Amino acid sequence: QLVEVNGSPCLKLTEDEEKMTIPGMKTIYRLYDAAGHPFMDLMALEEEPSPSAGQELLIRVLGRLGESTKVIPSTVEPLHRTFFRDGQVCEPLPSLPEVRTHAQVSLNLLSPAHRRLHEPQPYPVAVTERLHRLFLELRQGSH
Repeated sequence: QLVEVNGSPCLKLTEDEEKMTIPGMKTIYRLYDAAGHPFMDLMALEEEPSPSAGQELLIRVLGRLGESTKVIPSTVEPLHRTFFRDGQVCEPLPSLPEVRTHAQVSLNLLSPAHRRLHEPQPYPVAVTERLHRLFLELRQGSH
């Protein structure tokens, strides 16, 4: 979906919060707890400094944007990689077996609460406070 035009962030407006786009060029991080399980994925603006292990973060969980939450990850894994830029491959693409292995390893790292088939705990995705402020500015500016 369109999130930026000529370097300016943009927003798709809709009454359904789940269908709104999140503006700007972003990167995403997977946050892990002390047991080594991922507990949240975090979207940040590309120019923001990356979060650090042991550092407190002020975040907003999608679906509950009205309230900020503090989290302290034990480990931070950057997830965003650019494979294509301007129509050209800029990083070698992984093979199908590599993609399958990576997906299986990622699934196995999930905590049992997220992995169970009966009433699994939802896996949260959040945005940084800075990205949330940009979202609010664009939304208010469009009314």
